[in-house]
Amino acid sequence: MITAVPLPRWGDLVSLAGPAPDPAAVAAPWLQSGDRPLWFSRSAWALAGLARGWAERHGRPPRLWVPGQFCNGSLDPLRRAGVVPAFYPVNAGPGPDWLACDALAKSAPPDLFLLVHTFGRLADAAAARAFCRRHGALLVEDCAHVLRPEAGIGTVGDAVLWSPHKLLAVPQGGLLVLRHDCPAASATGAAPSLRPWLAKRLVQKIVPARLLPRPHPGDFANDPPAAPLPDTPVLAPAALKLLAAVSRRLDEVASRRRAIAGRLLAVLAKRAGWQALFDPATITPYRLVMRCDRPEVAAARFRQYRAAGIPVESWPDLPPEVAAEPLRHAAAISLRQTLLCFPVHQGVDVAALLARCAGLTD
Repeated sequence: MITAVPLPRWGDLVSLAGPAPDPAAVAAPWLQSGDRPLWFSRSAWALAGLARGWAERHGRPPRLWVPGQFCNGSLDPLRRAGVVPAFYPVNAGPGPDWLACDALAKSAPPDLFLLVHTFGRLADAAAARAFCRRHGALLVEDCAHVLRPEAGIGTVGDAVLWSPHKLLAVPQGGLLVLRHDCPAASATGAAPSLRPWLAKRLVQKIVPARLLPRPHPGDFANDPPAAPLPDTPVLAPAALKLLAAVSRRLDEVASRRRAIAGRLLAVLAKRAGWQALFDPATITPYRLVMRCDRPEVAAARFRQYRAAGIPVESWPDLPPEVAAEPLRHAAAISLRQTLLCFPVHQGVDVAALLARCAGLTD
């Protein structure tokens, strides 16, 4: 079966019966000297915790700038916390449109500026740092699509967001890394249950792939329905145990993701009408992302690959504020209309993935 996310190993599941690990020790692969880690169930909750901490210190919600291509679903905890995000324009990279950002900052400069390393690609952190100095903002690096710190990624922000659960076979895991005197509020409340995730993964591991349903074809134009994030902010202790087990293999995960993405790209590149958004040999890819020449091509291939049992995804689910300003956010809207994201995680059935993709033509 070709799954959208990696399945846990049996040996990793055994760790659920072991002792509770030290949260700081589990966070070590994502830390530099002097960093302060805070664990959350997801990085969306971590960003909300950062905003709450800033608000508690300053007596008002922060002006948080978010790139136009940011996923709307990840903003739910922020909105619930009373933060109204401002969306800055991006270019086709995608990356910040710095001229437009400087113009917008003249009237309402940010307090927190979110720089996203989209799909694991290095964003212009030096320019972001300079922008934040000019306008008195804290720089927040969003590394939710990045496996671990790499050259220029996760090393310059006043705060850094990591999402190990997006790249590893774990149900939860959002890490907020704080530097200098950056404020944040810790996660509180009850931890979410692992039972639904564990039950689904066990079925996927045990039941033969031919007996499991293929992903629903869906419609490329439809975003997921707006709904609150299901998890609570707190990281479940059992999820931390799994994180401790799987984070020992980051080198293996990185190498396998790059290798799978390279092999898949060699197959997909034989078709005209699209090209890779990035070279998977240069990063540890979150997904292999193909940019189509036209929205019609993206929609047609989305249906085709999904019908073949490949869980290809559109990206992102645009915030309504961005969709409402098509001129300012033309680049972000174009990304939504032309990008297709293929799974290249370390547990994917490579033979099945390549065979199904090779069998599809225009």
